Amino acid sequence: MGIALGIIGMLATIAGIVLLIIALVKKRGWGVAGSLAILGVGVIMFIAGSIMLPEPSETPQPETGKSRLDPVPFGSSLTYGDQRVTVLGSQQLTEIGRSTPDEGNVYLAVKIKVDFLGDPSESQFLSRLDLEVVGDSGYTYEAELLVDTGTPLIEYYYGDFYGGATTSGDLVYEIRQTETNMVLIWHCGSATDRFLEIP
Repeated sequence: MGIALGIIGMLATIAGIVLLIIALVKKRGWGVAGSLAILGVGVIMFIAGSIMLPEPSETPQPETGKSRLDPVPFGSSLTYGDQRVTVLGSQQLTEIGRSTPDEGNVYLAVKIKVDFLGDPSESQFLSRLDLEVVGDSGYTYEAELLVDTGTPLIEYYYGDFYGGATTSGDLVYEIRQTETNMVLIWHCGSATDRFLEIP
């Protein structure tokens, strides 16, 4: 509607200008008045049509973190529900304490921070099984339960945290030495996974 009105207004404006020039050249007073009327109507219609033009629709940007092939970049956080996860760093180790990985494997210690954003009067559950890693091989690795760096993200198999709490520390994974492009898998819902880049 706005486009059609604008085009009609533009044509009427042009016609009004042409008729006004002719009327002025031929010195016809009644022609000048009519031309000005047509010109005025054309300008009004053109302006009205321009105002009625629809706003350009914004193309939604795809959200990162929904695929392991498009993880949230390192240094950025990912929020789902009442929890926010951030990967702070990582290191590969050939031994941790008295523990050594199997031949051909290394330990990957991933430093993670989790902020619990919910109601301070209610607790939230976090398990080591909520956080796995995957590399280019596509194989997923669970966090080690009996190996930690001394600064674990969760002291035991799981933890309960009240809203407003923050925990940070390492989770350790035994991965193949040949793995590349490691990504943290966060099982943040019953059927929902999110992905964060591991440096």
